[in-house]
Parts: sequence; structure tokens; C-alpha cells
Amino acid sequence: MGVGPTLGTGVFLAGGQALAVGGPGSLLVSYISLSLLVYFMATSVGEVATYGPRRHGAMIMHGYRYMKNNSLAFATASLRWYTMAMFVPYEIITSMVTIGQWSPGKPVGMWLILVTLSTVGSNLVPERIFRSSEKLLHRVKIGTMTSLVALSLSICLGGRTGYDRWGFQYWKNPGAMHEYLARGSVGKFLGLLQSLHLSTAAFSFVPEMIVHRAELAETMDETEITEQIQPAENSNIPRKVVTDVFQTTAPYVLSSLCMGVMAPYNDPLLTNNGTGAGMSPFVIGMYRARIKILPVTATLAIFLSSVSSSHTFLYLASRSLHAMAQADQAPSMFKIQNSWGVPWVSVLFTSTFTSLTLLSMATSSSIMTTYFILFVSSSGYLSWMLSCVIYRRYRQHLRAHKVTTAYRHSIQPLGSIVSFIVSTILLLSNGLNSAVPGNKTGPRGARIAMSYLSIPLFFFLYLIHQFGEAIPRSLDSEANSVREMPLGPTTKCPPPARLPHGRSLQPPTAVDLDQVWVMAREARET
Repeated sequence: MGVGPTLGTGVFLAGGQALAVGGPGSLLVSYISLSLLVYFMATSVGEVATYGPRRHGAMIMHGYRYMKNNSLAFATASLRWYTMAMFVPYEIITSMVTIGQWSPGKPVGMWLILVTLSTVGSNLVPERIFRSSEKLLHRVKIGTMTSLVALSLSICLGGRTGYDRWGFQYWKNPGAMHEYLARGSVGKFLGLLQSLHLSTAAFSFVPEMIVHRAELAETMDETEITEQIQPAENSNIPRKVVTDVFQTTAPYVLSSLCMGVMAPYNDPLLTNNGTGAGMSPFVIGMYRARIKILPVTATLAIFLSSVSSSHTFLYLASRSLHAMAQADQAPSMFKIQNSWGVPWVSVLFTSTFTSLTLLSMATSSSIMTTYFILFVSSSGYLSWMLSCVIYRRYRQHLRAHKVTTAYRHSIQPLGSIVSFIVSTILLLSNGLNSAVPGNKTGPRGARIAMSYLSIPLFFFLYLIHQFGEAIPRSLDSEANSVREMPLGPTTKCPPPARLPHGRSLQPPTAVDLDQVWVMAREARET
């Protein structure tokens, strides 16, 4: 459940777009670079989790614990919730792209409704049943990737009977790096940069989800660890984080190498003739090798991968919203659970994001996937930057409390600094796609808006929360000033009230501060 969502569409389809933009060399460099970035990020977030593991800590709770500004922590948690919720319609629409390749020219409206109902319904069943079904689908994903990589290596080395060994022929013709927007070295660099952006869909939230999975294993009971220091020798989080990073990134890098072997970057099927997400490079390679039946089987497996990812992203998003409500950072109605322990209100509210899939009925699904990739990529960069901020606040917390026994990875804090700089550069350059002339991938204004929408949305949530907290603070400060104001010298207290039989009304033992505040204000007015 930790890294299962990204294993699928982000590799099989978004990798094809990255290949078409930058070429096989740029695709391989992009996956290696993002894998290193994931390693830097996961080890820094893992340090924080090792010191004080919490359920939903990497996603939500560490921000509230270490950030000095509560509004910043709220905006960070909200960012991760709505971005994972946006992944749900993205995965559903990419599954429609796959269906369109399976039976081109036929309407996919019924498939869209069925996949959406399957996604929502799977999250309303008991969690035990949900996890069992997702484990099965995750095994299908792993089996699909393993089979595709093995087939690619076989074709590359001449395992296809009656055909020459392919080798790295597409690295020579049409070439290893594709020029993008310009000629020469500048164009190749821009192709590499855009390939990085398109490859991010496979790596967004991977560091956070890896640490989240390790924290869940560390805190098996429902109680949260608050201020307990976990020495490195007593915690499994550091070892599990590093292991999961390599188990996740190694297949990604190997698959990027295989994609560059299976299809040339100038094949129009990679981008559906330039409109967006197209056919997987693995499927294109099967058609070029004239292998029967397998292309249909691979397309079905990729479709199931997209559906499974939509299920899991809805699960993660709804549980994040539920955790925010339990921390009193979201409306209390999201705490509601049914007898199975399913937060059905959070699930149904988060499911409203699936209505965005209806936009694919009015425009091309390939164009819609481009919009979603731009948005979730920028949100992922912003989340990585905020994780670096949390890590910095965490180190300041240790220095302030003179803690010297906490676990520290050898690559930190250098890895966190590099991650922050790289994430900032990628966030600011995410609008490079909008420089493409023409309207095959949608209007230029829409592409620019989706590239940077996450930034104003984040600050909007920050300001809303800041303003919401400012009003109670101002009222409390006014009430405190009134409570502390002494009575004037001319103020006369009323005589005590008399009860029947001459008994006096005695003041209560517990002081009602609201009543004292009203009495003090009345005394001030007199």
C-alpha cells in the first residue's frame, strides 16, 4: 500500500511521453536523477519519523509537530490530501486512454462510469477486504513490470526468433537525446528538463509514501507516539526506508532503459499524435516485433494497473482527510466511521474529485492527462520543498533541546539542501510545456494555469487558515484584557442575593470565566 499507487500509469504511459520529448538517453537520466532525489528525500523524512513515529506522520502530523506556523502545517497537509485526490481522476482517465487503444473509435462513457464506481465502492468495503484485493492487484502490477522488462531484454538481445538483435538501435537512429524547442545542445538540455517533468508522475509522493509505510509498520497499534525518542538500534524505520527506496527505484530505472530499447522517440503513437498520453513503449515494441496476443494482454494489464492505482490513491487521500479531522484540523464530520471502521464521509467527500473525469467526455483523454500531469507534478515539487522545511525545523528542534542521540543519515543535511534546490528549480520550470506552439495539447493558457495552480492554491489555504485563527486570537486577547482589568474605585458591588429564611446565596466553588467576563464588562461600563 505504501508505493503501490505509483507503480503503473506513471511508468507505463507517462514514461512514453517523457521518451517522446527527450529521447531514450534523457529518459534514463531523468529516472536516475529522480531516483537519487527520492533517496535524499526519503532519508530526510525517515530521520524525522525515526525520532518520533506517528500514524500519518510523514503525510500530516510531522508538519504540525515541527512547523512553527500552524497555518503552514495545515496548508501542507491539505496540499497532500487534494493532490492525492487529484491522482484518482488522473488514473481513471489514463485507464480510458488504455481502453481507447484496446478498442479505438468506440465510446468509453460506460467504462468511465464502471471504473469510477469500482474505485468508490472498493473504498467503502471493510479495510481487510480492500487490502486483500489491492495486494492481488499489486502482484499483477509487479508481474506485469517483470514480464515487460524480461520481454524487452529478450528482444534487445535477439531472443525473438527470425529477427535480428535490436540492441540499442534506437539510441543511434533517431538518437539518444531529442532536441526540444531549440537546436543543438540547448534543445537537448530542454528536452532533458521536460523529460524530468513528465517522469515526475512516477515519483510524486514516493518518499512520503515510503516513510508512511515504514511508520505504519512501526506503530501497529492505534495509539500514537508523541514525544518518544527512538534510538537507531531500536527502530526499523531507517533500514526499511532505504530498502524500500532501492526496491522501488531499481525497477523504475531498469524499465526506463527498456522503454528506450522498445520504441524510438519519434513514434507518434507515444503521444497519440502529439495530443498527450498515448501507447506504452512496451506495447509499441511488441507490435514492431510482430508478437501476437501479447499486446492485448499487456494493454489489459496496464488498464488494471491504472484502476488499482485509482483505488489506492482514493484510500490514501480519504485516510489523510480522516487523520486531519482527528487532529482537529478538518471538520469533525470527517471523523465519522461506520461499523467496519471505514471513514465513509471522508471517502465520499474525496470521491467528488472523480467528477473531473467527466471533462474527458468533452475533450480528448490524452489532453486531460497532460493537464493532470502538470498539476500533480507541481504539487509534488511543492510537497518535497515543504518536507525539506519540516526537516530543517526538526533539526532546530533537536538543537534547541540538546538532543544528541537521535538517528542521523550520513547524507543529511546535504541531501535535504540539494532536494530543496532541485525541487524549486523543477517547480519554477514546470511551465516549459506551455512554450510548445499550437493547440494539440490544449490551449496555452490552460497549460500555464495547470503548471502553477498549486502555488496560489497553497497560499490561499494558508491565508484562509491564518485568518480563521486570527479572529479567535483577537477575541481571546480582548477577553483576557477585560478579565485582567481591575474594578474602578467607585464601582459598588451589589448586595448578595437573599434566599428564603434569610439565607444568602453563596458563590460557586468553580469560577465561570464567561460570567466573570460579563460582570467585568458591566462594571467597566458603569
